[in-house]
Amino acid sequence: MPFPHDLKDLAKMAGSGQDLQRLQALRMMREEIAAGGRPEHYLPIACPLIGDTNNDCRWQALIVVGESVESNPAAVWDVICQHGESPDEDLRTGVATVLLEHLLEYHFDEYFPLLKERIEAGSGMLRDTLRRCWAFGQAEPRWQEVIELTRPSAP
Repeated sequence: MPFPHDLKDLAKMAGSGQDLQRLQALRMMREEIAAGGRPEHYLPIACPLIGDTNNDCRWQALIVVGESVESNPAAVWDVICQHGESPDEDLRTGVATVLLEHLLEYHFDEYFPLLKERIEAGSGMLRDTLRRCWAFGQAEPRWQEVIELTRPSAP
C-alpha cells in the first residue's frame, strides 16, 4: 500500500460500520506514525473510535492517540478527561495504561495538579483510573503523591 494514505480515506474507513474496516484504518494510522507521520494528524480520526463498541477498535484508537503524548499533551489530556471517568472498567484501564501513565511520565508537573484537582473535586472514577497506572519517567520520583491521591477519600 502506498504511504501516506489520504486522511479523508482513513476517516472514511474509520467511520465504516464494519469492524475490520475500522481496525484496518487504525492499523494504517499506526504504521504511518511509525514511519514518521505526525501523530496529531490522526487524532481527529482516532478519537471518536475510543468510544467504539468493538473493544479492539477502542484499544487501537487509544494507542493512536497515545502517540501524541509527547507532542500534543493537551489533546491527550482532553481524551483522559472525557474517557477516564467512564463506567466501563476496561476503557478506564486502557486510558490509564495507554494514556494517563505516559502523560504523567512526560508531563507530570503540568498535568498532575490538574488531575489532582479533578479527583479532589469528587471524581471517583478518575481516581480509579489513576490507580491502574504505573510509575514511569517524571512520575517515578513523585509516585508517593500519586499513591496518596489514589487512596479513597473520607466520606
